[in-house]
Amino acid sequence: GMRDVMHEAIRIATSGTQGFHVSYSPDVTEFAGWAAGSGGITVRETHQAMEAIALSGRLLSIDVSGLTSGLEPRIALDTVNFVMSAFGKRIL
Repeated sequence: GMRDVMHEAIRIATSGTQGFHVSYSPDVTEFAGWAAGSGGITVRETHQAMEAIALSGRLLSIDVSGLTSGLEPRIALDTVNFVMSAFGKRIL
C-alpha cells in the first residue's frame, strides 16, 4: 500500500543525503466530484504519504503548486491539511 511505497521512496531519497524536498499539487489527489484529480491517489492515501514524510524526519522543504482562484475551497483546505500532515500533524 501507500505506506510501503512511501517507506521505500523515502529510503531511496535519503540514501546519502541530508533529506529531501516535496512538491505537491492537488491534481495528484482524486477529490470526489472534482475532475482535475480524476484517477489520482485518494485523500486518505495523500494523508498517509504526508504522514510518512513527517515520520521520516528528513523533510527539508515543501512547495505547493496548482492552487488557483478557481479551485474549490474544500480542496484548498484539504491541501493545507496535507501540508500540515507533512510537518507532523496527525489527521488520520
